[in-house]
Amino acid sequence: MKRVTELIAKGFTISVELVPPRNGIPLNSVLEQFKEIKQGVDFVSVTMGASGSLRGGTFPLSYFIQARFGIPVVTHFVCREHTRYQIENMLMDLHHFGIRNILALRGDPPAGQKDSGWSGDYPRAYMLVEQIQRMNQGIYLPRIGFEEKPREGLKTEFCILVAGHPEYPLDKEISNMRLKQDSGAMAAITQMAFSPADYRAYIKAIRAANISIPIIAGVRPLKSLNQGLSCESFFKIKLPQKLKEGFKKARDEYKFGLDYTAKLIKEIKSCGYAGVHLFCLNDFKLVKDLIVRINI
Repeated sequence: MKRVTELIAKGFTISVELVPPRNGIPLNSVLEQFKEIKQGVDFVSVTMGASGSLRGGTFPLSYFIQARFGIPVVTHFVCREHTRYQIENMLMDLHHFGIRNILALRGDPPAGQKDSGWSGDYPRAYMLVEQIQRMNQGIYLPRIGFEEKPREGLKTEFCILVAGHPEYPLDKEISNMRLKQDSGAMAAITQMAFSPADYRAYIKAIRAANISIPIIAGVRPLKSLNQGLSCESFFKIKLPQKLKEGFKKARDEYKFGLDYTAKLIKEIKSCGYAGVHLFCLNDFKLVKDLIVRINI
């Protein structure tokens, strides 16, 4: 299965983030709906426990998407609550499932809880990137009580993606991205971008800091002003005033949101950037309607 860096090398990519169903709901509820949009996307990502939600199935859903539809998958991998030994085992599961793309994340605390109480070995995402990169080099953890030094084994072929955060203070973001790149990151997907001008400024600053990995813009298609204000409140990402005013004046908020997002994607593409990744919360009709507008 192709790695994301191979897809980017061929041109602008359009990808979609999928969320596993809540525990107790069959995976087919997502797989059946995904059929509606599979022709319009280059790859998908599958989330893992976002905001502490009870949604197992990240690995199986990743496998079934690839096996049934032949579409590359980026599996989210959260490290904050796992030891390095658990992480190695889970990474081997992904390798055996044929997953070749991983989005290496620190992970956020459950909604409403403070960012404290780490129970895992890695408080920073770049540390997870380092471990994945070592496995790509065929370097594995020693067994406790049996070996003192790392042991050699098969070289995995993971394409390591990381998260970019244009909403962070720029000096903090540059420092974080440089650490991730130096640790082995091969590409990045950003948090939500709503303004093409702000995104261009972000990329310009990142490139000026000698961070050269391909960067895919995260895009949240909005259907209403209330949905946008919710994103602004939860993710601390400021919406452009133009977007807010447009929703207020629009007779049809859904149509306005689609048109705005399609224009944003076209502008990002015209700048020669790597691609866009749609945060759609499994709203497959929204994605289908948006892809039609992008291709007009």
